[in-house]
Amino acid sequence: MAPKLPRRVAARPDPEQWGEDELMNLAEATALFWPQGPISERTLRTAVRDRRLPISLLARKFYVTKAALRVLSRCEPIAARCGSAADREDTRAANREDAGVFESDLAAIDKMAARVGRGRRSSREH
Repeated sequence: MAPKLPRRVAARPDPEQWGEDELMNLAEATALFWPQGPISERTLRTAVRDRRLPISLLARKFYVTKAALRVLSRCEPIAARCGSAADREDTRAANREDAGVFESDLAAIDKMAARVGRGRRSSREH
């Protein structure tokens, strides 16, 4: 059984009907641009994690635009595979560093959300 088509994509199935900077969630993007594959929502999430896809994070959800998705279609050589062993180790170290920054950013976002949540609860009680 084919996955259900997102409502907004069903209403406008042609990518030309979408604005260059119009936000769409990742499910909408894959259904609109790759209805038969090979790109899936998981593929896009991986591209976000690897910082290859620019996103907008709203309400803890990822949104992209047509313009942002064009970044994925650029073909570039992967320098780490072509470089020396030292270059590959430098790349791995940088990736570990980036992952640490990403994790600390996520932790900071979670703390902000917790503070906002506490503030809302206390304001409702008064």
